[in-house]
Amino acid sequence: MVKKYVTQREAADWLGRSERTLYKMRISGLLIQGTCWIRKIPQNPNSHILYNLPACEEVLNGLAQAYSMEQADSTKKVEVATA
Repeated sequence: MVKKYVTQREAADWLGRSERTLYKMRISGLLIQGTCWIRKIPQNPNSHILYNLPACEEVLNGLAQAYSMEQADSTKKVEVATA
């Protein structure tokens, strides 16, 4: 049986990011509460965090695609017409 949610350490190992990076991504709103992560005990703000790996991977893949599209756009040469 595949677990839907995993611990922060397992998520960090699987996603290739540090636990601190995952924390920063949560705080910045990149990883959405309820979709990408939940608290083990929802009523406790100090409760352990559990991550939904497929949702996190989807967000990270979207970021990678956006970055590659930005790079492709910035490498295009801009032609300026001269009169």
